[in-house]
Amino acid sequence: MLADLALVGCYNGTLRHRTADSDRVLLASAKRNLAAMSYFGLTEFQKISQYVFEETFNLRFAVPFAQHNATVSAATLAALSPAQVARVRRLNALDLELFDFAKNLMLKRFEALKKRDSDFDYRWKHLGEVSPRSGVTEFDWDSNLEDATTEKYRGK
Repeated sequence: MLADLALVGCYNGTLRHRTADSDRVLLASAKRNLAAMSYFGLTEFQKISQYVFEETFNLRFAVPFAQHNATVSAATLAALSPAQVARVRRLNALDLELFDFAKNLMLKRFEALKKRDSDFDYRWKHLGEVSPRSGVTEFDWDSNLEDATTEKYRGK
């Protein structure tokens, strides 16, 4: 969903079947588009994602992001044979490459932000806490967003 599908003729009817070349074009496009985004996070790295968001947009969340490491896929993966795991990895090789790219890019951004933050140790220990010391805007989804079903939102 990150790639420009027009690059391989997806919208004009010229794409008849996927090829290794068209897959590579889409992967390069997805990487380029991801790198152009001001922010993205990865669920595998909630704390780093929160820090990068807060520093990028100068907003502070009122609660820390929660890291959950147990997934349904982990249980399924444990039940697969090594041959099945190898096949899944082969079939998802481009997705795995994109994830590695995203992880490396996010970690580079994190390190760059960390390096320029003279208050990093304090900020890292207090993610999800808003204090007068931060001097930035608190962001809390629950208190800042209107319910789209309210009459006020629909203009009534």
